[in-house]
Amino acid sequence: MAYLLFFTGLVLTLLAARQLAKRNKESFDDALRAEVDRPLNRELVVLYQLQESVEAAIAELDEKNQVFHHLVSRLEKQRESVDFRMQQLERLISRAEAVLNNPVRQALPDNPHKYKQKQVCQLYDQGMDVADVALELGLGRGEVELILGLRK
Repeated sequence: MAYLLFFTGLVLTLLAARQLAKRNKESFDDALRAEVDRPLNRELVVLYQLQESVEAAIAELDEKNQVFHHLVSRLEKQRESVDFRMQQLERLISRAEAVLNNPVRQALPDNPHKYKQKQVCQLYDQGMDVADVALELGLGRGEVELILGLRK
């Protein structure tokens, strides 16, 4: 019986020691994890905030890039319009110089209206637009349009 009591006491002592070791180990592990996790959590929070600010900056840059491309396309269209107008102006200047350099015109036939109609039709058939024909002959645009309308 003494052995049984001794053996029971020994088992209880080992169990108690094991429980104490387990508690000390868990508390040490918990404390260690808490110490390790604190700086990592702070760094993760800082990195997450940094990532959010970088994403916001990228979104802002994308928006500004879209505005920039829109402005560039508008500028390109305006440049093309200016180039077209410059070409028209150069044609008008050359025609005006031709008119100024040739002050003597052919003598008008007996019916000046028929002659005017014939000239309008000839110039229009050569590919000139209504405004150019009017400028070339010194007529109003409406008059040229009327003559061409009557021809049809």
